[in-house]
Order: sequence, then C-alpha cells, then structure tokens
Amino acid sequence: MGGAETDRGQTTEYPVSSTSPGGRMGGAASDHGQTSADSRAEPAVPEHQRELRARLLPPRRGLQETAPLPIYDELVEEIFLLLPTPTDLIRASAACVSFYRLVARRSFLRRFRKLHAPPLLGFLDHGREFIPAIPPHPSAPAADALALAADFSLSFLTREPYLTPAHYWDIEDVRGGRVLLSRHPFHDLSLAVCDPLHRQYLLLPPIPAFEGWASLYNLRTGWQTFLGDDEEAVEETSFTVVSISQWGNWLGAIMFSSSTGQWRQSPWIGGFAFFNQCRYAYGCFYGLTECRQKLLVLDTWKMEFSLADLPPEARGSSERDVDISFVEAGEGITGMFVHPGNTYSISYLTKRNNGGSSSQWKLEKTIPLDFTGSRFMGSSGMHLLLRCWREFPSPDLGTFTLDIKTFQFERVASQYGAYIYSNFPPSLLSSPTISSGAENEAEEMLEQGGAASSSA
Repeated sequence: MGGAETDRGQTTEYPVSSTSPGGRMGGAASDHGQTSADSRAEPAVPEHQRELRARLLPPRRGLQETAPLPIYDELVEEIFLLLPTPTDLIRASAACVSFYRLVARRSFLRRFRKLHAPPLLGFLDHGREFIPAIPPHPSAPAADALALAADFSLSFLTREPYLTPAHYWDIEDVRGGRVLLSRHPFHDLSLAVCDPLHRQYLLLPPIPAFEGWASLYNLRTGWQTFLGDDEEAVEETSFTVVSISQWGNWLGAIMFSSSTGQWRQSPWIGGFAFFNQCRYAYGCFYGLTECRQKLLVLDTWKMEFSLADLPPEARGSSERDVDISFVEAGEGITGMFVHPGNTYSISYLTKRNNGGSSSQWKLEKTIPLDFTGSRFMGSSGMHLLLRCWREFPSPDLGTFTLDIKTFQFERVASQYGAYIYSNFPPSLLSSPTISSGAENEAEEMLEQGGAASSSA
C-alpha cells in the first residue's frame, strides 16, 4: 500500500483498491521502504458506515436453519385449474393422495368444468347408436371408455313401471352429456332429459296451457325443441329446454329451467314463418329468416326475439345456399362460420357481445377447403364440426373439427351422427349432468366428511 508523509515524518497508510493483472493486490513502497499491507486485510470502513450496514443487512443463517415453504391447497388448486386438458388433470391427480383428494372435491371440479369445455367424444345418431372418436384424435381413449360405461340404449328408462319402453322415445337434441327425448305418439306432450353415462333421467313437468301451444303440440307442426345451458344457475347440473313453434305467420317460444322447475313463455312475434339452421351460442338461438337476409335471434335470458343484420358474406337467396354455424369464441365473443354453396373456402367472422348497435361482424380469416364438399354439423367448445367428402378417391372422408385458434382441421370419425356428444370422460372428472336435488345433498355431505377427515 502507498503512503504519504505527514508533518512529523510519519507515514499514514491508505488502502489500495486496485488489483494487478495477476490477481494480486498492487502497491508501491513508501519513501521509507515500507511494503504494502497483507492483501487479505479488509478495507478500512468508518464506524458509522459499519453500524448502518449492520442495521440494513439481515443476520446470516446457516442452510440447516432454512425450512421449505409449505405448498398450500389453494395454490395447488390454482395451478391445476391452468392445466389445458382433463387428461393432464387426471395425470396430476395420480401423483399423490393429497392431489387426488383435492381434484376429487366437488367444488374444484365445478370450477374446472366452468373453465374448460367438455371434450368432444363422438356422435349419436337417431337410432341411439354412439359413434366414438377414433385415433389419432386425442379424445379416442376417453370415447372408448365412454362406450363401455354409458347406456345409450336408454334401457334405464324402464325402471319405473309408468314409463314406456325406450324405443318409444325420440332424440330431439344432445348437449353437454344430456339427451333430450320426446315420447311418441306425442299426444301427452311428454319430454324427458336423461344422462346415459350415469343412467339418470328427469321427466319434465307438463307444459302449461299457454296461448296457442296445445294445438301446436297436437299437430306437431313447425315445432323444434332444443337443450340449452342455464348460465345463471349455480349448479352445473342445471339446464334449460327451449321449444320454438310456428303458428301461422307467428313464432313463439317457451323455456323450461331445471333451476326453477317451471316453464315460461316468450311473446309471439309476427311476420316470420321460418326459423332455419337453428344454432346455439351464449344463451341465444340463431336462425335464418325465410328470405335468408336477416338473422332471427332468441335470447333465452330475456325470452325475446329480435332481428339482426347478416354480414354480406352470410346473405343467401333461393339461388344461393349459405351454410352458417356459430361458436363460443371466449371472452364474450361470438364466432360465425360461413360457407357459401359451391365454393372452396370458409369465412370466419366475430362479434363482441353486449357491444350495442355499433358492434358489427368482423371478418377474421378465410380458410381454404381441400374437399369437394362439406356441411356444417354444429360446434363443440371452440371447434366447428363439419362433414367433408371428396368425389375421388374416397366418396366420404368423415367428420372433422376446425379449431378457431389454429384453424387446423382434425379428423374425428369415419362416420357422422346427427348429434354431437361432448362430455367429460368417465373418471373422477365426470359427474351427473342432471339431478333431482337429492344427489347434490349427498355429494355435499361426502365432500364435507372428506374435508373433515383430511384435516383431522
């Protein structure tokens, strides 16, 4: 270290902070020949700075004193909710007993099913035959398990002596693992909703004597019945049944809610004797008017009909057939797929819900088709379902999905059915899709008992 001579001839040492290229501390000898101090000595620090550093820096502890932070169930639950598919969740639950108990909780499964649409497992035809998804589709294993576990013959309907055999029931619609049935001959106006996987059913109460409805049901003219979701219900077992009927030049609708157990009626709307290509998205049923220039919308929350303009891409005529389908695109956005007849492309448009009158359909993408022909079958989650075929070499290619995120086609099945069947696979993720209320109470008691035993 270097030094400076004072008035009394003594030398004061100054610390040297530079380092030589060789890694050793460098320093010059003082005028009296003294050498630098030991390089291992700490630099001189004023006392007030030492006290300040002692107050700011936490005390050092050895590694043996550090304990790992516990992973709380709430954090694990939030992580599991981010898993992309039910298969990933099942694999995660198999890691340990505590994970399985968390995933098996009814409250967690309710949250997971609300965030993740049930996967497409196959199709149902009018004869109640299940057509499963085939490899390499990711739902193929779950579809095979469903085919073994479910009773699509609906033989469980005959458990009650007053019910007619299953072959007297016709399929009207399928949604979310539920099957809507009507009994024929239709003189008694009987409707039922059943769950083939869990072998449960619910007979709907008789339809009240709303104006004009009794004669329509007896004639069964211009009558369509659909399954819908009860968006305002707390339980995932809740559903709605909507019937749309034509009465001369008038249209009307009635809706049954499993949450209230009651029917309600919409006002009749005049001047529309046509409701074609009816599709469902976000609690609304969409159909084309007879002129194919307007979109007729039934809002099941308000139970009101309204008219909306179609974008130019979707307008048809008697000479121009246009195929239209709707999807729930997420984040309050409704998607519309449009395929004009005799063309080899599909247009995808979006519109934000609750956007007011200024909200217009926006063209997002045009997707080319590598098929001779195709026909929309509906939607499942964020996928459009369509039947595709070629004239050569194979006359029928089967059923495909079109992902609205990647716009890629994926083959689901070699055949096609009239109704799309989507549900969670028969595992810890599956639960009854209909309930009379007794099952809910029993499940709540089991869940509370499991929570008490795990905390003990």
